[in-house]
Amino acid sequence: MKQSLLFIIATFFLFCPLFAQYEVSGGNSQPLSVHKNGITEIYLLNGLDGAQIKFTSSQPGEHQWYRYKESIEDAVSVPCTQNGNISSITDIQEGYGYYVDAHMATGYIWIVDYSLYVPRISGLKVEEDEYRCEQLKLIADADVPTVYYYTGTGGRRNVLQRNFRLTYNTLSWNEEQKTFLPSEAALTVTELFPEILVDNPPLTNTAFTLTDVFADHFGITQAAVSEEYRAIKVEAHYSVEKDREFGDNEKYTPDKMESAPIGYTFTAYANEPVATFYIWKVSKQDPVTGEYSNTIVRYTDPVLRYTFKNTGNYEVQLEVDDAQSICTDMPEAIKVSIDSTRIEIPNAFSPGSSPGVNDELKVSFSSVLSFQASVFNRWGNLLYRWTDPAKGWNGMVNGKFVPTGAYLLVVEYTDSVGKKRSKSQMVNILRSKN
Repeated sequence: MKQSLLFIIATFFLFCPLFAQYEVSGGNSQPLSVHKNGITEIYLLNGLDGAQIKFTSSQPGEHQWYRYKESIEDAVSVPCTQNGNISSITDIQEGYGYYVDAHMATGYIWIVDYSLYVPRISGLKVEEDEYRCEQLKLIADADVPTVYYYTGTGGRRNVLQRNFRLTYNTLSWNEEQKTFLPSEAALTVTELFPEILVDNPPLTNTAFTLTDVFADHFGITQAAVSEEYRAIKVEAHYSVEKDREFGDNEKYTPDKMESAPIGYTFTAYANEPVATFYIWKVSKQDPVTGEYSNTIVRYTDPVLRYTFKNTGNYEVQLEVDDAQSICTDMPEAIKVSIDSTRIEIPNAFSPGSSPGVNDELKVSFSSVLSFQASVFNRWGNLLYRWTDPAKGWNGMVNGKFVPTGAYLLVVEYTDSVGKKRSKSQMVNILRSKN
């Protein structure tokens, strides 16, 4: 166990400082470190004018530099200039690896003159197939010279992975502002052939631009720009608003069971002008099959205002299509559940006795389409009537509280299946003695 721990510590100090000891400079631009393969780091330069590799050692002593072509087996020594623990070499050649002394401790530096390998991209076009609403194919006409390198330890020829950048304009949905905003999409591509796949097609007309990332860094890129692509992908969103407040005596469960009648405003948003056709469908669930097979409303406009009156479960589905009806987007359906009718009349209330506590006669209700409540005294005289189920009676007639006792309350209403009903009950007025 102790020997294993010592080995781990030794390995950590052996490999941790690897690439921080080397510094590559020169060429016509800032050199670019693009890849680390084990203990080999690959540097790209734009030309080799003034190229230099500097090495800083934490240990005193003379440095011996080496250059290899395929492995350290063919390495040859190269002269360096040393000042203290810093040494440097200047006769840098393309397609070689360099290292100092104990190569496993210092690592290898492989040099590429990238000006010799800049891809020539002469064309870019979009190919559409049956999946074009979800994925586009781009065909690049390009000559991409292969960049080889050797790690120094294995003698195996490796191919440097290239990075290309594909950019295009699109739209991005902003939920807070409820709108689409212009944006630029960027895709990193490592393979140009046989095709470039774009999994997120643009939401607006745009041209595609393809560049080589490494050449971009050096300012020597050759960009390929496609002809303008006419977008067909559709992306839809919506907002939902209810049109009324609920009474404190109205029984419902928010976001589960609503009390009718309740109006909704459904507003659709899509990436116009690509998005052209809007269809709202309101369907009622079949209680037997559970399917939303009964379409009761079909509306072709971005905004749908609809009032739910009848008991049941409903599904509101938005569909948006492009001008040619090639691409369609259907966001997740909206579920609305309407509660059945309930009317509950209290047995008693105490107006003028305990202000704020049971001092008003109100009917508890749910899903009432029409309503009228009438209070009669024991001689059958009408004392008070109201038609808003969220309101009630304060126990007063002509500005005075009526005497304690029993009064008849008659409620006439239309339930959530359209039937007219009535319910009556004696209600006691209670008042504490002072």
